[in-house]
Amino acid sequence: MKILAAGLDNTTVTFLRTNGVAVEIEAIEDVDDLQSWLVDDRYDAGVINLETTNLGIYVARVLRSSKIVTPLIGISSGSPERKWGDHRAVFLENGGDDLLHNPVNPREMIASLRAVTRRFKGSLLDVLDLRLSSAHLKVNLTTRTIYVNGEELILTGKELAMMLLFASSPDRVWSKEMLLTQMYTVSTDEEPEMKIIDVFVCKLRKKLTDLHPDAGKFIETVWGRGYRLPGEAKRHDA
Repeated sequence: MKILAAGLDNTTVTFLRTNGVAVEIEAIEDVDDLQSWLVDDRYDAGVINLETTNLGIYVARVLRSSKIVTPLIGISSGSPERKWGDHRAVFLENGGDDLLHNPVNPREMIASLRAVTRRFKGSLLDVLDLRLSSAHLKVNLTTRTIYVNGEELILTGKELAMMLLFASSPDRVWSKEMLLTQMYTVSTDEEPEMKIIDVFVCKLRKKLTDLHPDAGKFIETVWGRGYRLPGEAKRHDA
């Protein structure tokens, strides 16, 4: 899952990335700027803090009038003029998909993202299938589970985060810098060295190969650029 985020705190961004959500952070200046980022279905959803960005409770109405259908989740502290239920209703009635109370629970945000994107796709599960010779990789991005020829792949938190990033955009080349940014918070006291990405790739390939001799080849090296899952991956809704 790839989202556009504006006005989120570092803790929330880190939690999202650790749970396999590719987060791109932008400083949104106004509604026109937001529209320019959400055209062409570049993101699975947008998550916007309505107050810190000054976009306000009616922002989704402008997007929908411009035929932009990307799911939009707002974050708000509420309004002194109305109760929270009424405040949330205004956002939903004007085209928003969910409104979360600030300070937001990151776990609640993950659940909301999965819910709104499922509704948008009209499906229950978001699944990626990839076959290579007799090896079969299945990644369920909704349940965050991975199987190789029917056997579950057991990963650490960082390994899972990396694998889910690869699976969120098959054939997309992820540079080491991009992976490091998505997997680690920028505010960490000890920022890991770039070579840690190579270490995680090696560990992932070994665990994949342990389940099937050809499975390690699912993670391709694009020399001088980074890593990816091959574009022949078949993604479907189950």
